[in-house]
Amino acid sequence: MITIICGTNRPDSNSAKVSELYAKTLSERGEDCQILDLLEVDASWIQDSHFGDNVPEFEAVVTRFIHSAQKLVFIVPEYNGGFPGYLKYFIDACEHGDWKDKKVALIGLATGRGGNLRGVDHLTGILHYLGSEVYSRKVYLSQVNQLMTAEGQFVGNIVSDEIDAQIAGFVTF
Repeated sequence: MITIICGTNRPDSNSAKVSELYAKTLSERGEDCQILDLLEVDASWIQDSHFGDNVPEFEAVVTRFIHSAQKLVFIVPEYNGGFPGYLKYFIDACEHGDWKDKKVALIGLATGRGGNLRGVDHLTGILHYLGSEVYSRKVYLSQVNQLMTAEGQFVGNIVSDEIDAQIAGFVTF
């Protein structure tokens, strides 16, 4: 099982749209996948689980989306030159060992030119610290808002080609 983590809790995010495309592409290749949209993870579950035993709702999310997955894909938008604090908050509320030996692919996206290079690099360091293995082929989607229509449909093949290339190697990683 591959879990795709939509790394923001922002409603109607570009990250959610990229997560859906990634899941569709994995499914077309015959891979089992699921999406963890952080928008659906209540902040109170994280807060109440952060410094003690996990509340049942948070534990159910972690069990379903993290423990059951052999591989993780993070879709990470750029927030102020980094990645969303809500994603870091979620990671910190999990047990240190939840991330150990997970194989991870990273996709950064931004409305600017960098494709969230700095945020993805920062997340890479955190995941290495937690014992995850990060796949070397990362995807950086710059000016993502110009790569899709107002309805969220991707124009051209840039995004799908980049995702296809990453998935081709990641499924055997």
